[in-house]
Amino acid sequence: MYTEVGEQMAEQNILNGNQKKLEQIIGDVKEHNTKKDRLEKLAESVKDISKELDNARKEKQNETDSKIKASTDAICAGYDKSIEADKEKIKTVSAERDKAKMAGVKERISAETASLRAQNDDLKDQINEAFIHENISKIYNSQLFISVFNPKQLLDYVIDIAVMVGLFVAVPIVLFLLPVIPQWILLIYCIAVSFICIVVVKVVFRKIVLKHSETIMAAQSTRTQIKDNNKRIKKIEKNIRKDKNEDMYGLESFDSQIKALYDDIAEIEDEKQSALEDFEKNTKADIISEINERYADKICNMETELEKKKVEYDELDDLVKKQRIYISSNYEAYLGKEFINVDKLSELNSIMKSDSADTIAQALAVYNNRH
Repeated sequence: MYTEVGEQMAEQNILNGNQKKLEQIIGDVKEHNTKKDRLEKLAESVKDISKELDNARKEKQNETDSKIKASTDAICAGYDKSIEADKEKIKTVSAERDKAKMAGVKERISAETASLRAQNDDLKDQINEAFIHENISKIYNSQLFISVFNPKQLLDYVIDIAVMVGLFVAVPIVLFLLPVIPQWILLIYCIAVSFICIVVVKVVFRKIVLKHSETIMAAQSTRTQIKDNNKRIKKIEKNIRKDKNEDMYGLESFDSQIKALYDDIAEIEDEKQSALEDFEKNTKADIISEINERYADKICNMETELEKKKVEYDELDDLVKKQRIYISSNYEAYLGKEFINVDKLSELNSIMKSDSADTIAQALAVYNNRH
């Protein structure tokens, strides 16, 4: 049986070998098989240790990352809480400021439109007094009456046309399209409406418009003046609301509070940044060092064991390769690949032991005859 992988290949034909030579072959094949089994176990061991080593390194890295994140979050938490509190205060003060500004805007609008509103009140009183003095109903000062009997502005004409279209177009069309309404109803409606309109127009025109034309005309002019004043009031209100100048509203105290809060936030942010920088420079390195020390022995032992197994594997792999070459060149070339098997070689050995064969070649012949 060979023991050195560098042993020279056999010089003689092994088929002429005796039982002792066959037992040497069996020993070599068994040894080769044992080495192959050992090599497989070493490969599995290297794989397992490598996996465990990777897991240990990942575990160490995860713990490091987790500890650093937890420490960073802890540093930020206190500062962030103070910042959020200041931001809530800013919202509260800003809401109070807006409320104070709106009150100031309303007061300004009220003050700057007071004369126009007072003038409108006076104009309305003049109309009421004139109508009361001449015993005219207020209905004759309404928008509908003016639009129907004396339209002057665009709105008056729109209302007048709408009334006419409604009475003489829309209602007749509806009556015409409804199947349950007889056609004579439509005819009666048209005649009645026309008659009523003529009578009402004549009566109103004679009894009211002609008799009180000056008062009604004056009231209409006054109404126009009131509308103009209302337009001026709305314009003043719009300009005041759009005005960016807030000096007259007394908002300085609110602005001072808001500025102080923003300054406080900026100061806290600076302190937070300084704390994080100090953590990066000092504490972080200490955390990493402490965790590395805890894992050092474990990882070092695993790395040493892995390196040892790899060296052993490489040496054994080289030996197995050389054994394979030796067996292939010295045994398999003569016996055939199918006989490089411990069971078959043992059967050949049994044949030689039974004195049925003196050489390996003869044992092969007996084996082949039996099978």
